Amino acid sequence: MPDAMRACLVMWTPEQLATRADEAIDVLAEAMGYGPAMREGSRRQMLEHLAMPGFRAVVILGPLADVVGFGYGYLCRPGQWWRDWVAGAMPVVADRRRWLDEACTVSELQLRPSCQGRGLGEAMLRGMLSSAGTRTAVLSTPETVEARSGAWRLYRRMGFRDLRRGLRYPGDPRAFAIFGRDLPGRDGSVGRAGDRGAWPAMSR
Repeated sequence: MPDAMRACLVMWTPEQLATRADEAIDVLAEAMGYGPAMREGSRRQMLEHLAMPGFRAVVILGPLADVVGFGYGYLCRPGQWWRDWVAGAMPVVADRRRWLDEACTVSELQLRPSCQGRGLGEAMLRGMLSSAGTRTAVLSTPETVEARSGAWRLYRRMGFRDLRRGLRYPGDPRAFAIFGRDLPGRDGSVGRAGDRGAWPAMSR
């Protein structure tokens, strides 16, 4: 996609994402460098997440209406595996309630590598957060050298702060950071200071 202006950001229902799940998973597999086994596991997980309460998806469509990016989130509630694992790693009960009770869990935010670095990931995240209707948003991302990670720079730019660092999940050798932010921002936005939520210029 040579021109980000030819991209279109749309909000999708669970049913709409389900009908094009293979396209979305192709994007995720390319972005993450997943092989067939990891790809299929991610597909199963995404289909399970479609039934989560408050599920919402944002999608970037290319000039041929092809899926070149997608993200989704849902309401964070007790009984969900991820929520309960993170809650167990936050020793202060007040912190668990403040950040996790009825939060928007940002579960996926993926773009084809050829489309990265053009503001599309930020557009998806802002679109998701602007319609979340929750007090907070939380997410998990692998630990890395922050200065070298476009994803980390995006989260910091969007006002996410550390809630827990070095968290380990069963069966995964990597360490993860848990980030959170209030919704809306103190300036009433979901983006940078002074930014009232306008997305980068895009058209159908």
